[in-house]
Amino acid sequence: MSILLGAPVWYGNRPFEKTLEELHKLELDYFEFSLDYPLPDCMHESERRDIKSLLEEFGMNIAFHSPLDIAVAHPREELADASMTVVRRCMDFSAEFLPLSLYYNFHLHPRVSTFKLEEVRAQIKTKGLRRCHEITKMASELGILVSVENDLVPFVWSDLILEALSAPNLYFTFDIGHAIMAELLSNDGQKSSSYLDYIERWIEKCGAKILVVHLHDCNLTAKQDHLSIGKGELDFDRVFELLKRTNCKYVLIETFWRNKEKEEMNYEEVRKNVEFCRSYL
Repeated sequence: MSILLGAPVWYGNRPFEKTLEELHKLELDYFEFSLDYPLPDCMHESERRDIKSLLEEFGMNIAFHSPLDIAVAHPREELADASMTVVRRCMDFSAEFLPLSLYYNFHLHPRVSTFKLEEVRAQIKTKGLRRCHEITKMASELGILVSVENDLVPFVWSDLILEALSAPNLYFTFDIGHAIMAELLSNDGQKSSSYLDYIERWIEKCGAKILVVHLHDCNLTAKQDHLSIGKGELDFDRVFELLKRTNCKYVLIETFWRNKEKEEMNYEEVRKNVEFCRSYL
């Protein structure tokens, strides 16, 4: 598997220049930049130039994660319209980093409490597919690869994403932990099958469209994800066997917590995760 390895960066990782230097020391290929408020508007032109210069100096790339505080497929059109305005601004920002920009990742399912109702899901699907088409069209006009990520929604309710992926210019960001936790939470903690089955059915359905994998460990008992690799219960020999069936080009080590006590990651722990993943890639 010839795959680029990355790590997430968000607003709290300032100063960004220092963060990039640390990621470069870890020999990471890229980072995924989360554009949560107040990004990208708060970045002055000089700061953007500095990041581009460091990327070129270090031989690194950048990818982007759309803001989490918006809902492009929200059934309330006013909220969806406002969210699309923000997405356009963020995609314009990501295009400034071409050709160093690898992809633009976004979430599609809105966080609506009535989503469990079939008639509401049907409305969201119709509106979501339209918005998804608009996003892929924007990305195509800007020359950006765009990828949609699975949310904490069980597979049987994920027809919105599955149908959206029929578009030739839309790719898939497969979050391993989201796939597992969505099933555990929907079953009220009762595991009806192995977590490997949860991963495998996504890969069987979407493996050819998987561009990015968000990788992290999970504590199945406590229903925690985004743990440092090796600090949860996943069998990564088996996980990487499954990933070899996909067309994945980028693996993001999306580990926020060092352990189940949710102690925050540090660079030494990230280094261990990088070395572990390199042994498979």
